Amino acid sequence: MMYRDILTMCWSIKQVNKNLTDRKATSDYSIRYLKNACSDLALMIRDADKECLEETIEVVDKAGQKKSFALRDVAEMLYDAKKIMELNLIDGIGRWARAGMAKGLE
Repeated sequence: MMYRDILTMCWSIKQVNKNLTDRKATSDYSIRYLKNACSDLALMIRDADKECLEETIEVVDKAGQKKSFALRDVAEMLYDAKKIMELNLIDGIGRWARAGMAKGLE
């Protein structure tokens, strides 16, 4: 269930972010939602770190460089909007969660 919940949260964040530019009237609400969702996702990643010791999440930065980070480091990065954007963090977390689901590690 953990991977599915993380994947759902990533999808939600991406949808709200995509719609942010389309709906100016709700932008304040959307920004608040994104901050809260990233905070919730950070908590989920911290919980995953307790179960999946030594696991890392691979991300691809804007320059196309692949980097791997420990789950606890990714959880901290979710509080920094610049890191989220620079490292395409939500996409990296989504790939990691899909891989965990594919392995049957629910």
